[in-house]
Amino acid sequence: MFKAHNNLFLASSIIVVITLLPSSICQAADTDPTRPFGVSGTGDNNALKRDGGFVLSSIIHGDGIHTAVINGKIYKMFDYIGEYRITAINSHSVILRSKSKRLKINIFKQKGFKSNVIENTVAN
Repeated sequence: MFKAHNNLFLASSIIVVITLLPSSICQAADTDPTRPFGVSGTGDNNALKRDGGFVLSSIIHGDGIHTAVINGKIYKMFDYIGEYRITAINSHSVILRSKSKRLKINIFKQKGFKSNVIENTVAN
């Protein structure tokens, strides 16, 4: 009887693990590995995006390829984000240009990450 009880317990434990494992794998896949500690991934960035701002969460430099995580997506040099084209990826900022504006997005600001308009016109 004791052996049958252990087998039943083992079988139910395996079923629980099999049931819960896929959900934890999906959660791990949705986690941004570049997100700073202490920043919730479930928060909404509407306060920063309301005025057309961009959220720069990470800059990655490696083997001549520079990438940036902006608004949760990975971009490289000369990629477009809407009307803006990435023209520079620096150590602490990314430069975006459109036909009429030049934006510099800084990382590691005290109150979140927000883009700033540097110039309203772009000189050729």
